[in-house]
Amino acid sequence: MAEDSSSLATSTPEPVTTAHEGTTPATSDVTASPSEAPKGEPKESLLEAVMRAVKPDDSEDGRSAETSPTSDRASSEPSSAHEGDKAPDLSNDPSPEELASYKKGTRDRIERLLGERNHFRAEAQVTQTLRNFLVSNDIAREDFQLTLDLAAAMRRGDFRAFLEGVGPYVQLATQALGLTLPPDLQNEVHAGRMTADMAGQVSRDRYARALSDQRATRATQVMSDQQTLAQQAHFAQSIEQTVHAWENSIRQTDPDYARKEETVRNFLWAVVNEQGAPRSPEHAVQIAQEAYARANRTFQHFAPVPRATQRVPSSAQRSAAPGARPEPKSMMEAALLGLERARRA
Repeated sequence: MAEDSSSLATSTPEPVTTAHEGTTPATSDVTASPSEAPKGEPKESLLEAVMRAVKPDDSEDGRSAETSPTSDRASSEPSSAHEGDKAPDLSNDPSPEELASYKKGTRDRIERLLGERNHFRAEAQVTQTLRNFLVSNDIAREDFQLTLDLAAAMRRGDFRAFLEGVGPYVQLATQALGLTLPPDLQNEVHAGRMTADMAGQVSRDRYARALSDQRATRATQVMSDQQTLAQQAHFAQSIEQTVHAWENSIRQTDPDYARKEETVRNFLWAVVNEQGAPRSPEHAVQIAQEAYARANRTFQHFAPVPRATQRVPSSAQRSAAPGARPEPKSMMEAALLGLERARRA
């Protein structure tokens, strides 16, 4: 991973003295020598951060997976004579007295589950500590993988692979410090146009300027990413407000929108899948209108068709009730019907 002299690495790599490969190295193996430490405030190395995360901290309230929870609780929590009379606090781990009140099988299961939980919690803490270290020091994934590969090569004694991997970084560091000269400055010194001290100062100034430009580019990129995220958040908020206002207007004009709302939202995702994400608030309203139109067509398809009523009822279309006398067809039948109704009265 050799880099050009115009492009400087993020930081000067520190010499690797040990690595993880099957076994955990001792603390003394990962500590850098005082001569190799940078000037000014000491900076925590990557391996020191990993070892600090892996090594259990006595000041924190954490237990390893192999330690029984009952022994830790017995030394950290005071016993109470009336603890069995009140309900247990489910927000904390069970106390030794509470565990003792359970059956042996239940107690063993709880202790095993607590041990597994503490084990995974410790692993999560190591991962978070390592991630925070990489982010705070702006270490890319490729650089971290290269560091582990070099440490593994050093541990297994493959010094050729270690030297080939670390060589470009050593050359970069020596040129940045003015200990060695780039080819163009070496030619200037050999031609007698500048002294070795002057060429070393030029080399230091060159790499310092490159590092400054790289940091400025990085800061500009971070600022641009933040502005992009802010613009995306503002765009999403404007779309949400516009569609919400459109939906409120539909609620006022359509009394059945409450029954259609779920169907409209289902069609909304289908329209987005067909037309793509909204490109503007107006486009978002068009998508919502298309989903609303599809929902209306669906409800009209399943709704019963109303039948129109006649303005003037027709007595000829009425069916006579069982046992009813038919209507009189002549004056004689009407007179006889009237006499019969009079006699009944």
